[in-house]
Amino acid sequence: MKDYGAVIHDRGIHRLAILLASMTLILLVAGALVTSNEAGDSVPDWPLSFGRWVINSNYFVANVRYEYSHRIIAFCVAATTMALAIRACTAACRPAIRKLVLVAFGGVLMQALIGGTRVAFPSYKPLIAIPHALVAQSFFALIVGLAVVTSAGWHKKIRFAEDSEKPSARWLAIITVCAVLAQAALGAGFRHGAFGIVPHIAGAAVVTVLMIWTTLLILRRHGSDAYLRRPALAVLVLLFCQLSLGLFAYVARLQSYSDPQPLEPMITLTVAHVVVGALTLASVVVLGLRCWRALTSVRARNEWVSVSVDNSRRVIV
Repeated sequence: MKDYGAVIHDRGIHRLAILLASMTLILLVAGALVTSNEAGDSVPDWPLSFGRWVINSNYFVANVRYEYSHRIIAFCVAATTMALAIRACTAACRPAIRKLVLVAFGGVLMQALIGGTRVAFPSYKPLIAIPHALVAQSFFALIVGLAVVTSAGWHKKIRFAEDSEKPSARWLAIITVCAVLAQAALGAGFRHGAFGIVPHIAGAAVVTVLMIWTTLLILRRHGSDAYLRRPALAVLVLLFCQLSLGLFAYVARLQSYSDPQPLEPMITLTVAHVVVGALTLASVVVLGLRCWRALTSVRARNEWVSVSVDNSRRVIV
């Protein structure tokens, strides 16, 4: 039987996770370009493109460039995820890591099917865009989390702190992650015309309150600990950038209402808003994971001490 508990981390899985997270961010940029340029209907079939796996240069024009490039990048992400799954299943990694990788692989397959459904049923594009965006952002968050928990730094000895006050910083961080994911889905619904701007603005207000509450709470209680302070500050900086980009993108969208097609600066601002939103999600995920790593409740600490004492007695006997 393999001793999985003795495996601290797998450098191969960690490096693949970092590569995959970077590729997924590029894929999110490509997807945002497709939406911002209204290029989603430029390739009418799936999984083939104009009846071919590889199109010639005569087809690679106008909006087809965005949609076809998005498909190629998505294929590369899926292939890398498969390589990660094979590595996790063949290497002596922890069972929890293997399960996370397999969930990620299932997620990328689900995302491909949702994208294909979007092409097959264009009349339902606004509704399909919401789960498409939610799965994409969830996949990105999962890969970022996988990169964190497979790193060497995750297993270094750290100083634990109690999280016994109300509200719990750990649970507040998890709620914030879920709220950011929901806000990404609302943003996709607005960009694709499923509903107006009001749900997205309301979601932005809720997310802003949660993020500020979470970060200030952590800075007040554990501000002296750089392990928690740094991601908390990163969340605040990215939140400010995201709110600014959201305002600028909406103003640009209003001013371009009468344009015959999407034009600058609306395209760039919208894409930047989507990308910084993904980076904000990543920072919240890192903060949440570090909170669960470094903070512990009084009950958990007492149980750990009790088990340690009991084991010590057994060794003495």
